[in-house]
Amino acid sequence: MSVGKCVINYFKKHIHIFFVSLIVIILVTLISLLPPQLLKIIVDDINNKNTDYLLMYALLYVLIYFSIGIINFLKEILLIIISQGVGKNIRLEMLNKINKMTYTNFSQYDNGKLEAFFSNDVDEINTLITSGVISMFIDSFKIIGIIISIFIFSYMFGLMTLLVIPLIVLFTLWIRKRMYKAQLNNRKLEGNINSLVLENLDNVVTIKSFRIFDKIKNKYNEVLNNHFKTNQKVNTYDSMFSPIMQMMKTALIVLIICCSSINISLFNMSVGMLVSSIDLITNLFAPIENLGMELQTIQNSFAAIDRINTFFKLKEDDEKLKIKYNEGNVILKFEDVTFSYDNKENVIEHFNLELKNNQRIVLKGRSGSGKSTLFKLAYGLIKPTSGRVTINDIDTYLLPNEIKNKYFSIVYQDYFFSNGTIKEEITLLNNNISEEKIYEALKLVGLTRINDINKKLNINDYSTGELSLFNIARAIVLDSKILFLDEMNAKIDYANAQNIIKVIDKISKDKIVLSINHYGELLNNSEIINLEKTIR
Repeated sequence: MSVGKCVINYFKKHIHIFFVSLIVIILVTLISLLPPQLLKIIVDDINNKNTDYLLMYALLYVLIYFSIGIINFLKEILLIIISQGVGKNIRLEMLNKINKMTYTNFSQYDNGKLEAFFSNDVDEINTLITSGVISMFIDSFKIIGIIISIFIFSYMFGLMTLLVIPLIVLFTLWIRKRMYKAQLNNRKLEGNINSLVLENLDNVVTIKSFRIFDKIKNKYNEVLNNHFKTNQKVNTYDSMFSPIMQMMKTALIVLIICCSSINISLFNMSVGMLVSSIDLITNLFAPIENLGMELQTIQNSFAAIDRINTFFKLKEDDEKLKIKYNEGNVILKFEDVTFSYDNKENVIEHFNLELKNNQRIVLKGRSGSGKSTLFKLAYGLIKPTSGRVTINDIDTYLLPNEIKNKYFSIVYQDYFFSNGTIKEEITLLNNNISEEKIYEALKLVGLTRINDINKKLNINDYSTGELSLFNIARAIVLDSKILFLDEMNAKIDYANAQNIIKVIDKISKDKIVLSINHYGELLNNSEIINLEKTIR
């Protein structure tokens, strides 16, 4: 996938919008060329004292500009519709890409950089459509039409105008090269700013507790200063363009007037033609100046497009198998599994384990010994560097998501919510789970005070321990074959932890349970595996 394909796919689905866009571009271009032609007639008639149709021409002149205003209004609405539709397509494809990415690639991006892709970069592409590429086509057609009109008035005048065009092009190219580099750096720095803001917001309690605000402020100030300097480069090139264009336009108009006053036959034009030509010159520089402004937008957007296309090229997971869910017993097996995150140092080496129904395993070992990595291997989040992790002889890494959801339930020590209702957060939008089952799970974990699961889950209404209980209730209602407990009771007090152990014992009589927690050994018939001895 690429940004270009997203745009093409949008127009394939909305072909009528594509044709309407073409009609609007043609109408805007043609009608904008009529006022100078009509102005020539009006001025020549006045000069020749022929006023019979002057009122009609004046009304027609006003009507043309009124029509231009209406068409421009329709153009702006159309551009907004297209930009929003294309932006939606790109964001959906990016979300789909994240779902397909390997966990290793995904983990290389922090939240700030990902947020910059979805917001800043896509917004720049929206701007490319509303104020960039389509407007550039319209202005380009206007320039061509104006030059043709000038040649119709005077061949000599047309040649003089053409001599100016190369100067404008060279100046524009000079600006373009420098602006693109600055915009690309600017996009990268925006990602760093987003990352730092999100990081500080997530750790605001720590910052306040350890009174390190000044250090964080200095770090943030340094990043902002770098971003400011890059922005200044972009603004400098931008501010140069418009004044120079205005000076070139004024110089050409003055040259025309001076040449005409010295030798009226030089351009072989009537007074009306001369006035109309000056109007055309003004109209010529307006779209050229717009092209320069649009160029800044386009260069900025190209930097965003380049970043998103690079994102789309990241390695994806292997294609998932198309299999049916096995309702019977399951066997989870690690066969000579080795794994390395960086292809240098192995976190797991030659690990073997076979688990069947009703087996409970507690993984122990120091930080970095591979406990969480084994979990990720078991539920197919990452792929072994060598060896296999299978369920009923099918690699967990190749299981489709809908099958994984039936096989695996995971309880993390941190809580994860997405601004939904209590019901949506617990069921993960699975409409097949009844409300009765949800209330039963909440009661089992001790959240008995909840009497309305259809209201929004506000994390400020609950303690840290209670929020962890929602994770456990979620695992209960999903009722999967294998239950992973990743430090699930690290934030729960001892009394509640004891109760949760009893609940886990009760609901997992026919399940495989893998645990990393302080109380996991309290599960009935649990077996402890020390990874420092078995793996290292």
